[in-house]
Amino acid sequence: RASMVLRRTTAPKAPRAPYPPLLRALVLMACAVACAEGHLQMGAYPAKKGGGYTFHVWAPHASSVTIELRRGKETALDPVTLKQGENNVWFGSSDACVKGDDYRIAMESSHNDCFDQEGSTLYRRDPYARWAHVDDFMEAWARLTDCGTKFPWSSSSHPWLMNGGCFGHSIYEMHIGTFSKNHSFASATEQLDHVASLGFTCIELMPVTEFGGSWGYNPRNCFGIHSPYGSDDEFRAFVDRAHQLKLAVKVDIVLNHGSSRLNELWNFDGYAGPQGGGVYFD
Repeated sequence: RASMVLRRTTAPKAPRAPYPPLLRALVLMACAVACAEGHLQMGAYPAKKGGGYTFHVWAPHASSVTIELRRGKETALDPVTLKQGENNVWFGSSDACVKGDDYRIAMESSHNDCFDQEGSTLYRRDPYARWAHVDDFMEAWARLTDCGTKFPWSSSSHPWLMNGGCFGHSIYEMHIGTFSKNHSFASATEQLDHVASLGFTCIELMPVTEFGGSWGYNPRNCFGIHSPYGSDDEFRAFVDRAHQLKLAVKVDIVLNHGSSRLNELWNFDGYAGPQGGGVYFD
């Protein structure tokens, strides 16, 4: 597949509202889901009061769940033993960890179909991890981030709505790995002025969540940024600069299939089920 495709959408003859009824309903549903998940703050989030982080892990077949922590690859921090709460969500917190520390999930399973391959302790990367270095994938480590809470956004504009939502955009489809000189968000950010000068109003990014392969269509972490492209804050800087230039940003999301290797969702809590794959694939 080519690294860049030009596509132009045709504006309707009659003015259309930014949110047609169906789209408005979908937006409201998405907001409701986001609010529900935000209440639980699944994964690892900075603690609301004081320092440290809180952790939430959904593992219905786990008999125990622990968060292992390290600072660099040589310094282990005290692990966090999680408690089982409602709806099989395990929770706990640590005031000893900071942004940049690594963490992973270690669990015992009450239905361990993975025992022959992995033993009694299952190590898993957090499905909600915001960033995981590709070198650490074999051992399931992920990186603690501030989840964007401290990013200095400079643009409050919403180019997607300014240009009529789904209608009226000239879309530039971009693959970060081949578009930019250094195959990174930082390098691509430097070239956004050129894209804007061509008259485009929207950038559609091919997948940027953590993936295996080259093009992004084999995701391994649906909430984490692909680490070879840069950090989550570098991705935010890309979006911020695009908005300064009145460029909307869309992102391809792959939900109907995932990577067949190093996909931590497979048999996540040990349970495989009749078809294989477990709680995320039943």
